[in-house]
Amino acid sequence: MSVISAKELSRRYWFYEKEPGMAGALRSLFSGRRRYVDAVRMLDLEVGLGEVIGFLGPNGAGKTTTLKMLCGILHPSSGHLEVLGHRPSRREKDFLRQITYVAGQRNRLFWDLPAEDYFSFCQVLYEIPDPVYRRNLDELVELAGIGEILNVPQRKLSAGQRKRCEIVGALLHDPRLILLDEPTNALDLINARRIRRFIQNRSRDGRHTFLVTSHNMSDIEGVCDRVVVIDGGTKVFDGPITGLNRQGGHSKQVRVTFSAEWKRKALEELGSIVRVMGDEVTLEVPPDRAAAVARTLLDNFPVRDISVTEPTLERVIEGLYEGREDGEGEK
Repeated sequence: MSVISAKELSRRYWFYEKEPGMAGALRSLFSGRRRYVDAVRMLDLEVGLGEVIGFLGPNGAGKTTTLKMLCGILHPSSGHLEVLGHRPSRREKDFLRQITYVAGQRNRLFWDLPAEDYFSFCQVLYEIPDPVYRRNLDELVELAGIGEILNVPQRKLSAGQRKRCEIVGALLHDPRLILLDEPTNALDLINARRIRRFIQNRSRDGRHTFLVTSHNMSDIEGVCDRVVVIDGGTKVFDGPITGLNRQGGHSKQVRVTFSAEWKRKALEELGSIVRVMGDEVTLEVPPDRAAAVARTLLDNFPVRDISVTEPTLERVIEGLYEGREDGEGEK
C-alpha cells in the first residue's frame, strides 16, 4: 500500500531583493526585484506502509519544506502529491487523524501542565474513544518509560523527558504516518538512545510509516532501513542504507594491532597510514583491495588483531554532497 506518492513535487519561494542601506530599503518598497528560490525541485518519492525512512540532506536542502508539504502546512508550487489517499493541502479531518508531525525545534506541550493533562487534551482534540485512548496511552507510556513523570509539569522536566512526552502525545491517536524532524535534537546520549529505541519498538508492527530527518547519523543507522538523500531540493540517492556504502568508492579502513615490531615503509606500500596509536595502526585502502591487504598483513606481519570497517555514514553522505558540488561546478 502506498502511503506517500509524490511526482515532480516542487516548492518555490520568492522575496523582494533588498539593496543595502536605508535608501535601498526605501527603493525596494516601490521597485523591488523579486528573487525566486526553489526549496524543492521535481522530487519523486514513493513510500509504502511499514517503512522507516531516513530523510537526509544538508541545511537548506529542502527536508523540512518537504515534510510540511506532506502534512499540508505548505502547498506545493507544482507536481502531484498524494498522502494516504488525500491531497494534504486540503487538510481534511480524516487525513489529519492519520498523520502526525513532530518538529525538533518546537515544543507542542503546554509548559505548566503535566503530561497527563496534555494527553487528555489530545483525546478530546482527536475524538479518541475511551477504550482506545486507554489502550494506546498504557502502551505508549510503557514504551517511552514516562510512567513516573506523568503528573510533573513540563517545565520541571529535562529536554529528553519532554521529548518523550511529546512523541507519546503525537502518537495517541494512532497515526499511520509519523513525520519526525530532528527527534533527538539537543538531547544527551542516553535520551537520544531512548528515543531511537522508542521508534524501533513502535515500528515493529508494520502498521506505521516513519519519515525521520536528522543530522545525527546514529538516529538513521539505528532505526532506518531505507535512506532518501536530497541536496538543493533535488533527490540524489534513494535506496537501502547498506547501498550508501557503495556510493563514490570510498576507502575502507584496515585497523591492525601488532604483537611485535613493524616497519613503516613496508606498511605504507599497502595503503595510506591515517593513524598510529602505539601498536595499533589504521590504514585507508581502496574498497576492492581491503581483503587482499588484510591477507598480506596476516601472512607477512606480526599481527595480534585485525579488522576491516566501512566508511562512516557521515563520510559517505558528505561525499554525495561534494560530488554534486563538483558536478555543478563543471557545467
